[in-house]
Amino acid sequence: MIRKQSWVAKFALLSISLVLTSAYVISVSLPAMEKAFPNVSQASIELLATLPAFSVMIMVLLSGSIAAKIGNKNTTLIGLIIAGAAGIVPAFSNSYPVIFGSRLVLGVGLGMFNSLAVSMIGFMYDGKTKANLMGFRSAFENLGQSLLIFIASYLISISWHATFWVYAAAFIVAIFFYVAVPEPQNPQAVSAKQQGDKIHQHINRQVVGLAIFFFFLVMIHIATLVHLPFIVTGVGYGTAGQAGLITGSMTIIGVLAAISYGQIYKALSRYILPIGLACLSIGVLVMAISHTFWLTLAGAWVFGIAYPLIAAHMFNSVSTVSSPNSETLTAAVLLVGTNSGALLAQYGIKVQGAITHDAVGTKTFFLLGSLLVVITIGAFAIAVTVGSRRQTSSRTSR
Repeated sequence: MIRKQSWVAKFALLSISLVLTSAYVISVSLPAMEKAFPNVSQASIELLATLPAFSVMIMVLLSGSIAAKIGNKNTTLIGLIIAGAAGIVPAFSNSYPVIFGSRLVLGVGLGMFNSLAVSMIGFMYDGKTKANLMGFRSAFENLGQSLLIFIASYLISISWHATFWVYAAAFIVAIFFYVAVPEPQNPQAVSAKQQGDKIHQHINRQVVGLAIFFFFLVMIHIATLVHLPFIVTGVGYGTAGQAGLITGSMTIIGVLAAISYGQIYKALSRYILPIGLACLSIGVLVMAISHTFWLTLAGAWVFGIAYPLIAAHMFNSVSTVSSPNSETLTAAVLLVGTNSGALLAQYGIKVQGAITHDAVGTKTFFLLGSLLVVITIGAFAIAVTVGSRRQTSSRTSR
């Protein structure tokens, strides 16, 4: 067995994050699928991209119990196999109900190792090694999404069926993970079991607030990712493949931003959230007014830089808001928030589309960007207020 300190074991452990967000990579095929299923509404077609989030949300809450019975490694391995098998089903099917069902099962597979992708790093490593691997895990998640989107963008030139072959990557990851990663053990669980103690976990209002923030943040991100191909092809300045290049490059930019989070946080401190939200709103507004491929690409890059910085900053706050010995439950609650946002993303776009009476989506994006501007102003006000309070407190203590 390869030692856990080996770079091969670390890389194999990180590799499972490459397919964690693979549910959304088939967004480039949605316009073609809409034409292939004329009797199915656009909202129902878009639902296929976010539907796995529903079963992921359920399995996130169950995966801990499953892992306690069969082990973290076996749970992850089974999840990867299920995700790979269910993911490629639409490559062979022309039935919407069959594709619908396969997407639900895909979420079951992804959900089995969603939280384990994070917790197993904590089980196997500590200190600086753990911190570095946590940062790289986020980068691997974005990198995997980018690579799979680029592959899907190439496969769409063959057919929309072909794009679903990207999920075969789960089988490759499963083999690599099985060979290279030893069974991760939870030190807290082992210690508690030896002493006959029970670990009681609970959540507080700060955790709930953070989960709600993640809900809206992920909803905005996934809605942008899923609906952008419809804008690019609907306005007429690009193909589905070019839309895939835009969303794929947006995610690659996100990888670089995630890796640089530590340095950026040192420079911006408490203003990283409002500045990130400002960039997010600028990116959405640029994509809303764009009528060219290159301007949309620029807006997508600004958006792509901002999103992972905001997400990393909020995850970095978990340790400060979590109750003692409740990190696992806190992670599960946050993942429920993120997956709920992903699941309901297309309905958020549909509601805004009904308000703007916009079939293409440019006016909808403009409304979304305007709402983000309002949120950004509020975030800046809070950051300034917190800064003033800290300065006052510091002077008083002197």
